[in-house]
Amino acid sequence: MPDPANVLLEFRTEVAAPMARVFAALSEGGGLARWFCDQAESEPVRGGRLVLRWTRHGSSGLPFEGRWVEFQPPLRCAFEGGNADYPDGYAGRVEFELVDHEAGTELVTRHHLPGRLDYEPIAVRYRAAWPRALARLAGSIVA
Repeated sequence: MPDPANVLLEFRTEVAAPMARVFAALSEGGGLARWFCDQAESEPVRGGRLVLRWTRHGSSGLPFEGRWVEFQPPLRCAFEGGNADYPDGYAGRVEFELVDHEAGTELVTRHHLPGRLDYEPIAVRYRAAWPRALARLAGSIVA
């Protein structure tokens, strides 16, 4: 469980699709590659491996390597991991919580980062990046 002294970035997104479709987009390799990264490999089970790659101009080229630390379809999932671009190789914990609504699914995204000075630039970057990525997610799922 994340340390309460950590930095918490939280975002709420309305997705006009059923929870099962949204959960698949969050947890399956093909779904993740449509909205989050350029390439993804995912073993969508608790303890399963997750590898995310960004290949576009300006990306580091290092894959994010992590594990699904929580997996409760279609309600919630969370992963942790990182690469050498992060202090201690740790990019934090990302949690997705889904809530059923008449018009589709409310997605609550929480990104926990260590509350240390060396993570401040990372938190600034993610405060801007998550809304863009979540907008792509909402636009990539067909009800």
